[in-house]
Amino acid sequence: MKLSRTAALSAVAAVVLAGGVTAGLVIGSHSADANEHPGAGPNAGASTNPSTNPSAEPSPGSGTEPGGNASTEPSTGPNSKPSAGPTPAVPALTPAQVQYAHRGWGDPATEVGVIILAPKTWSMVKLSTFEVRFSSPNKLWNLRVNANASDLPVKMLTDRKLTLASTASADFRLISRVDGTTKATNPNFTGVVFHHTTFTYTYTDPTRGPRLVVDRLVSVNDAQQTLFEIVAGGRPQDASALAAITATATRDFIRLP
Repeated sequence: MKLSRTAALSAVAAVVLAGGVTAGLVIGSHSADANEHPGAGPNAGASTNPSTNPSAEPSPGSGTEPGGNASTEPSTGPNSKPSAGPTPAVPALTPAQVQYAHRGWGDPATEVGVIILAPKTWSMVKLSTFEVRFSSPNKLWNLRVNANASDLPVKMLTDRKLTLASTASADFRLISRVDGTTKATNPNFTGVVFHHTTFTYTYTDPTRGPRLVVDRLVSVNDAQQTLFEIVAGGRPQDASALAAITATATRDFIRLP
């Protein structure tokens, strides 16, 4: 059912201002990378310990996973065939390659849910009631959406996350930090404007190599509270696609009772 603009804004306000909104902050090292540290973000206390995350991406060079290397040990049998050599590197992901579908999650007991446009073929794992992680079939790209609202304003939360990320790796490099707005496209959020800060940075993972992270913290109609966080992770060469995925998830985000 389509809600009026007033009803939509009231629903958002109720979520942000409800007594159950968290006020704390949980951030892990490189917490913005969606598969590395799924629990980091604007919520407090309900997250997975980053250091014990069982679903981290496989190492880039392990086995024959796309983007890894196949065995190069030569065969010695009389009928042996020449080795195929290393598996070709996976080309950069482009915005045109990504197909989207509405994906939803939430608390069945209260019927409060979140819906966004996310990559259609990526698997979804629910990390908490309002937080999920999407992973590409080849495990190279990921998207995390955390709709656990925070009492902290976007600027303060961004500053804290950047401070921690910059001290977690010797080769951390901030690419950009940009403030912006996005008009909501979901019919239930007609007239809503999302205000957000997006910071993009790179670092080197010990097993997966160079990584690029796009982290966006969002408020609604420039409210003081942070309503949700969207994080896309991949390789530096995937930057344009990761930015497009983040933008698409932002514009069609909705959380309603």
